[in-house]
Amino acid sequence: MIKNAKRAKRFLGAFMLGLCFLSIQSAFADQTTQLREVDVDRLLVQANSYYQKADYKLAVGCYLEAGALSQNKMNLSQAYFGLSLCYYYLRDTADAAKYMRKVVEVDPNKEISELFYPKSFVQLFNQVRTEIADKKKLTTEQVAIEKPVPEKAEEQKPVKDETKKTEEAAIKEAEVQKAEERPKAEEKKDTQPPAKTAARQPQEPARTEEFEISEEMGGHWEINGHYSSWSINFIETLFEDALTDKLGKEIQDEIVKKSGTIQAGLVKLNYTQDLAFDSGGSSYGFEIRYFSRGRSGTFSLGLAFEKMDIKLSLNGTARQEFTSGAVASADVESNIVTSPFVTHVNFRWEIGSNARITPYFVAGFGFAPLKGTFSYTYSGTYHKGDLVQTIADSKEKTLVELSQDIDFKIPELLVILQLHFGVKAQLYQGLSLIGEAGFWDGFVFRGGLAYRF
Repeated sequence: MIKNAKRAKRFLGAFMLGLCFLSIQSAFADQTTQLREVDVDRLLVQANSYYQKADYKLAVGCYLEAGALSQNKMNLSQAYFGLSLCYYYLRDTADAAKYMRKVVEVDPNKEISELFYPKSFVQLFNQVRTEIADKKKLTTEQVAIEKPVPEKAEEQKPVKDETKKTEEAAIKEAEVQKAEERPKAEEKKDTQPPAKTAARQPQEPARTEEFEISEEMGGHWEINGHYSSWSINFIETLFEDALTDKLGKEIQDEIVKKSGTIQAGLVKLNYTQDLAFDSGGSSYGFEIRYFSRGRSGTFSLGLAFEKMDIKLSLNGTARQEFTSGAVASADVESNIVTSPFVTHVNFRWEIGSNARITPYFVAGFGFAPLKGTFSYTYSGTYHKGDLVQTIADSKEKTLVELSQDIDFKIPELLVILQLHFGVKAQLYQGLSLIGEAGFWDGFVFRGGLAYRF
């Protein structure tokens, strides 16, 4: 009895020690799993950050590592779905479909919408879900069809009790019967295929090839605000010679009139002027762009609205001589100021994609109504012999009035041509700094901020 009691104590002690060991091991395993999932969460956050920046290859690496470490279904679903999106934008349809299947396996109820993802991606995901559902349904039907097989075996159970010779005869008879039934089954397939056979068609993997990523990758938009400073060479080319002559004539007439108030009967003799033409301007505006191929697209169509400020200056000296020997000379400052509202369309081609710094080209055209004012101021002296008097005046008129007075047709509509080279530097998840230089009917420098979503 004493020996039995000692054995029982030893057994109980060993049992308790083993139980403690298993508890410690289980707690350690749970802690290891929790730490692993914390690492997985960090990897998913990093992968999502790379995805938002369109660095799909870096995102793939993080998603793959997260999928290999995690044992949590929701984390696995997020990792596999991220992989399918990245491979989709990397134009790898096969791998995109592969990880969609993994998503459906761990998260059968997952659904996505065209409001948040490209249309062709959503179609491919729904197709994969349908294929998996059809495959499960077909497997269930095959199991149901094979159930009658044991009944045939039950019918042949009595044969086991017969002699070995009888068994061999029964087997041969069954083989002959199957050979006779096979042609009939093939004829039925040719003439009237059963509905169950048609149900197998959706699981053909070749259907995933119908979705070429080149068809559409989902549109994305970009908005930007910008400020430009430029020289108006196009107006200098169009107006410089004509305006200098016409405006000089306008100023000459004003000087002659002012001199006539000092001394009557003056007759013009020689008139000379040294007027220099200059131009400059600035603009600020808002632009919206559409990328037909989504985040990885390099071509876009833009519609911009600009508020322009244009200033044309004609400054210098004018000198009028009279037959009486009198001379009037003055310093002249004249300006044409216009602030039209411009609408223009442009096309942009980016060189490469998925990079933090991306160069691009822009070409476009636009229209603006040309309305504004003309003003001038002159001051100088009229002298003849010992007579010296100051002459000065200023005047302002609209461009329409100026066009009538100087007999020169100033265009009412301004056509703008655009050709820029620019650089886009990504700051943070779709937010970029843009800088451009080129021709906007003049040499232009432009800077602004853009956001792509």
